[in-house]
Amino acid sequence: MTAQKKDTPMIRSLMRSVALCFAGLAGLAAASAGAQAQAKEPVSVAIISFSPYSAWYIVKEKNLAPTIDLDVKIIEGITEKNAAITSGQVQCMNNTLDSMVAGRSGDLPVKVVAFSNMSYGLDKMIVAEGINTIEDFKGKSFGADFGFLNHMWMLLTLQRAGIDPSELNHVTLLPQESAAAFSSGGLDIDVNYEPFASQSLKRAGAKIFKSSLDDRTWERGLISDAIACNEDWMKAKPETAKELLRAWFEAVNWWKDNPAEGNAIVAKGLGWPESDVRLNQNGAVMLNITQNLGAFGLPGGKPLCEDLPPEAPRPPEGSKGWGALFDGKDCEAGYAFPTWDLFSKTYLKAGVIQKDVPSADGYDATILKQLAEEKYQDKYGSNHWIGRLGL
Repeated sequence: MTAQKKDTPMIRSLMRSVALCFAGLAGLAAASAGAQAQAKEPVSVAIISFSPYSAWYIVKEKNLAPTIDLDVKIIEGITEKNAAITSGQVQCMNNTLDSMVAGRSGDLPVKVVAFSNMSYGLDKMIVAEGINTIEDFKGKSFGADFGFLNHMWMLLTLQRAGIDPSELNHVTLLPQESAAAFSSGGLDIDVNYEPFASQSLKRAGAKIFKSSLDDRTWERGLISDAIACNEDWMKAKPETAKELLRAWFEAVNWWKDNPAEGNAIVAKGLGWPESDVRLNQNGAVMLNITQNLGAFGLPGGKPLCEDLPPEAPRPPEGSKGWGALFDGKDCEAGYAFPTWDLFSKTYLKAGVIQKDVPSADGYDATILKQLAEEKYQDKYGSNHWIGRLGL
């Protein structure tokens, strides 16, 4: 009994020491976890309400970029988006390629680092009854936002047909406004994309004159969307920029293999019904790394026109390509550069931009090359068409 009484304080003291030791270790672990959480690099990306831009929500939901604290901002206006990336409020953005050309012409400090998606039936020219040929466009009015991809599509369509744009009346309208104006009879042609094109088709006698699928715009990236990042930020944070783009391609790859769950995540992020996500994705192809390498003409790449998803519909036989505006070839690797140069010259002539900007000033494929060197094109190699679910 006496021995036990003498040992009890010693044992308790030892237990207190052990407890304090474990508490200290637990505190260190908690502090370490807190430091790791704080060490996440904050990155903001800007998109519009458009599902092909929204794989970023999958990056967040699935924690595909664990070292990045990703913030997805919906900024609908091009001017507002450009201001945000110039001021450093956002580091990267998704936008149409022609908008990137216009931005660089105005000294926007961004470089296009990848192509996110390609229109594959999403964009349509809806015409009123009685318009059957391109010659019938003369003297007619068309709706499209100024300096937006549908404006570019019309300008290129007229250029290929040898028609001066002055022979048409361009009414500058936002997509939803153009659909409303056409539906009420205020326009002869609505150059638009889904879901607005479907609204225009409700007008009596209205029909699809052509879509980006049968017009084969995807062969040359004439209606394509891209990811661009602030060039100063990329220089300052190269590893973060690389991780961000890697995570994008991982998210796209996962979405292709899990379309139903991916559509639900995107719908939640955008605040859309899933049916609208399916409608958007039914007309777009999400590009993987291999198809991006093909766009830039880099080793191991295939342009989309040589690597269409097996489930995707094919354009009708005899449909016309765009070689006449390039080097005579409709489908060619490395199309990114001549397409940029064509856009720049076309917008300069139309008064959308004030100076020509060469493609060499607009692209930076450094990260794509790094991802290819590390064989991420094999890891994220799915070529499924998300739109295979249809409507």
